[in-house]
Amino acid sequence: MKTYLSTLQILGTRVKGSNPLPIFRDPVKDKPSKSDGTLSEEEMYKLGDETGYRVLPYRLFDKYDRNKKPIQLKTVVLENDIIRVQFLPEQGGRLYSMFNKKTGKEVFLKNPVYQPCNLGILDAWFSGGVEWNVSQYGHTFTSNTPVYFAKVQVGNYEFLRMYDYERCKKLFYHIDFHLPDGSEVLYAYIRLINDEDVEKSTYWWTNAALPENRNVRVFSCTDEVMFLRPESIGNNIDPVRIFGHARLPVLPTLPDFDSTYPQNSNYSNEFFFQNPPDHPSPWSAAAYNDGTLYFDRSTQPLRFRKMFCWGSHRGGRRWCEYLSVPGDESHYIELQAGLAPTQLNGINIPANTAWSFTQAFGMTSFKDLTAPYDENWNRAKDYVAAQVEKALPAEVILEKHLEFEKMAGLEIAEIFSMGSGWGALEKMRRSWCKEKEIPRELEFPPSSIGVEQYPWLALLQTGVLPEMDPLDTPPSWMVDDQWRELLEKSLSRPGGDNATARLHLGIMLYESFQFAEGVDQWKKSLQLNESPWAWRNLSVAMVRNNDYDKAIEYMEKALKLEDNKIDRAFVEEYFDLLIKTERFEQLWSFYQGLPEDRKNADRILIQAGYAAVELDKTDFVESLTSREFACIREGDNLLVDMWFKYATIQEAKKRGVPYSEELYKEVRASKLPPPNFDFRMVDN
Repeated sequence: MKTYLSTLQILGTRVKGSNPLPIFRDPVKDKPSKSDGTLSEEEMYKLGDETGYRVLPYRLFDKYDRNKKPIQLKTVVLENDIIRVQFLPEQGGRLYSMFNKKTGKEVFLKNPVYQPCNLGILDAWFSGGVEWNVSQYGHTFTSNTPVYFAKVQVGNYEFLRMYDYERCKKLFYHIDFHLPDGSEVLYAYIRLINDEDVEKSTYWWTNAALPENRNVRVFSCTDEVMFLRPESIGNNIDPVRIFGHARLPVLPTLPDFDSTYPQNSNYSNEFFFQNPPDHPSPWSAAAYNDGTLYFDRSTQPLRFRKMFCWGSHRGGRRWCEYLSVPGDESHYIELQAGLAPTQLNGINIPANTAWSFTQAFGMTSFKDLTAPYDENWNRAKDYVAAQVEKALPAEVILEKHLEFEKMAGLEIAEIFSMGSGWGALEKMRRSWCKEKEIPRELEFPPSSIGVEQYPWLALLQTGVLPEMDPLDTPPSWMVDDQWRELLEKSLSRPGGDNATARLHLGIMLYESFQFAEGVDQWKKSLQLNESPWAWRNLSVAMVRNNDYDKAIEYMEKALKLEDNKIDRAFVEEYFDLLIKTERFEQLWSFYQGLPEDRKNADRILIQAGYAAVELDKTDFVESLTSREFACIREGDNLLVDMWFKYATIQEAKKRGVPYSEELYKEVRASKLPPPNFDFRMVDN
């Protein structure tokens, strides 16, 4: 086995930057979720707990397009005599390819392009391979940022360690990837570390993308599943997720079809296998009619499994191709593995605790080509279970886990690829404040400290947060309570009470639900030195108070100072306010005065299109119907809703009748929007 650094030549588009505005967490920290009356007590436990949307201290990565060209991506490779695995260390450590040299097959869906799209918690996300989702619901904070990869060596044996420090929950984690000589199975030893004296909410889901075709059938250890009702996923604007319990192969939402065949789903479907707590080694699998069987297997507590598919409807097919390339090769499903009954069931990791488990991935073959397709799913499942057991016996992965656990504390031999400087900064803070050391098996070199960390390093070493020009973009945000204590102390030091310090303190307070205190700090920041950042934050606060007149007034003050010099996000938020309050003439007038680069930005074009529909500017709306937008959010129907309203207005003109909700419903039921507008999760 060997580990080494390499590159990947691929057609793609790069993420060109982030949204500089602090995106505050949902004031309702628990995401609304409920039962349809069929869930058990365990399935209801902590449903929705701590799954409300949150971004800080991170920023959204929303600067990318769809103009793909040849690019190079850094890879880290783990290889033995049979298997070659490629990871993308600068894209969150995504497993991009697992190639079997003996069979010539890829184990996972290998995306032929690198195309970021708006699906992750921080926006930019891409499909294919395997992603490692830690800490917070919504994929992961590191979908498009670097994480550490390093070699660990024991004699002649070497393995890869992926690791990082997660700033939102202040957790350390690492994944040790093992590929013993002669093995056709990749092992991932996963460890989550809460080394502080407080319990924390956390999250873990491993998402593996697999090719989809008409004959693929999915399995796990049980026929008991939790499923989402489609009416609760049709729109991601303030959704309430509704779960039910059922037994496979038939879901109540697809009563005439076998749901274990993903292509039978006529909407974007997902269900969660409720594997029993006493199963020694839970697994999931996908059988193909050529005799190929993908499987993953794990130790406890990685107990639960999920099937996700985009669905066979028009919007689902559009999503697959939008994320990759036109044609069947882009169609995929995901088999996922997690620590809770669903991704919306919260879990807490106790204080001073490390959780560890091992997950293995592989591909095998089966001889009886009809057995996995038995009409009796449980009979088919038993056959597939026997194939998984043959390929990787439960006792083997349990033994491997114990073996890998003994190596988990080994120190790193060589860093292949650097992550961010936040782990190093936390190490320095702990040393400076005489707190416990970070886990010694994770190395965060001082050389990783960069521009994003500089202001906080200065606060640590000088006791003062440097003041910045109000038109400069703050390099980073911070919401950590320990850093807030340092910042509050700095206000009494010479030069410490400045507009920048008050701005950051306000963000820290507001994010921790101390809303009035946060607003007070932003007002103090404005008194010291007026900035677009403080005015914008006050606008956000007014929206949460449902005072839209004040919110617009404050955002206009921010825009006057920003003067098209910082970032288009100021305009995007302003236009959201104008649409919300139906000030379409005001939006259109402001849009006309924007510089060309902002007028042609995707989201601003869509917002202007929304106003153009209301103002009957037909030519402008028509010009959008052939454009492919890069910013479409999973579950956000703004674009398709805009088109249906436009189509209804045109139909009303054609018939010589006034616009009405009845006509809108008729048009929505009878007409198809342009394919590039149709990203519906459910046809409605």
